Amino acid sequence: MQIITEIPDGKPGRPDNQRSRFLKCQPGRDLPKKTEVATGRKRNAFLTGKVSPIATDYYMENETDETETNLTTSENFDFLYRSALRYAGLMGIKLPFRPRKGGSPRMNIAGLYRAMDEALPEQVNLEEKAGRLYFCLYRFHEWPDYTLFWIPIDFIEKISVPVRCIVREFIRRFIRHHGLNMVKETWYYELALEELRDWKNRDPDASPQEVRRNSLLAESYDNGKISKALKRMEGKPFCVRLEDKIRECRTEAKRERDLLGLVSEGLELITPDSPCLIQYYYDWAYEKEPNFPPIGLDTQIMLAYSNNGKHSINSPFHSKNVIL
Repeated sequence: MQIITEIPDGKPGRPDNQRSRFLKCQPGRDLPKKTEVATGRKRNAFLTGKVSPIATDYYMENETDETETNLTTSENFDFLYRSALRYAGLMGIKLPFRPRKGGSPRMNIAGLYRAMDEALPEQVNLEEKAGRLYFCLYRFHEWPDYTLFWIPIDFIEKISVPVRCIVREFIRRFIRHHGLNMVKETWYYELALEELRDWKNRDPDASPQEVRRNSLLAESYDNGKISKALKRMEGKPFCVRLEDKIRECRTEAKRERDLLGLVSEGLELITPDSPCLIQYYYDWAYEKEPNFPPIGLDTQIMLAYSNNGKHSINSPFHSKNVIL
C-alpha cells in the first residue's frame, strides 16, 4: 500500500513505501531550500544579464604614408545604407535589413553586406576609396582554363594588298579603342627573350639549328622585323574611310571575303558608344602580395605577332584560342 502524505503547504509528497524499500525520512517533510547571498549585498544584474557582442573597428593602412584609417565608422555605414536603399528602390524590392540600434557600425555594415549579397543577382563587394566605403556590383564570368585571346598579325602578310590594309586598320583601331597592350609590354617578355637566347643551356639536347632559330627569333622581337611590325600598329592609319573601303573592296578569294565579313561585323565593337574591354576587368579577389600573380585581362586579350609556335613568344599560360 502506498500512502501520499500531505504537507503543510498543501503539496503532496512522494510515497513513504516504495515497493519493499522504506525511506528513513519522509521527503514530503523537506523544507524548501533557501538561496543565500553575500551579507549586505544583492545579486548583481550584470552577472546574469545578456552581454551584447562588441566588434572592433577595422583600420586600413594608407599607401601614401603609415597612418591608418578607420573604415567602420557611422558615417560610412550611413553612406552604405543610403546606397543600399537606392539599389533596392531601382530594383523594386524591399531591402531585407534593419539597422540595429546601439549596435557597432562594423556589425551593421556586415549585416547590410549580407542583405545586399542575398537580395541582388550580382556579386557584391565592399571597396574603399579615399577612406569611404562603397558597394561594387559585378558579374563573375568563368573563362576557359588559361585561355588567351591574342590577336595575331602575321597572317596579314599572306593576303592581297587591298584586304591587307583594311584588316590592319581594323586591328589598329580595335587595339586603340579597347586599350589593349602588345606582347612586348607584358611582364614576362624579358624572361622569354632570355630563355630564347640561352636555349643551348636550357635544352642540352637541342640541335644547332634550333638554337640558332631561337636566337634569331629573340633578335627579331627585340629590334627586328617582328618588333617593327608590332610598333607600326601604334602608328598612323593604314587607310581612311574604313567603312567605305570595306564596301568597295572586291576579292575573288573566299577566305578574304569571309575575313572582310568578320571585319564588317567587328565595326560595332569600335564605335564611340562601344564599351572598352579593359574597363570590364575587376579583380574581385585582390591580394596585395599574392603567392602567384593572377592572369589579368590585359594579358588574356592583347596584340601578338603570331599564334604559331615557330614565331611566338612563349608565355606562362597556354593559348587555346585567338581573335580573328
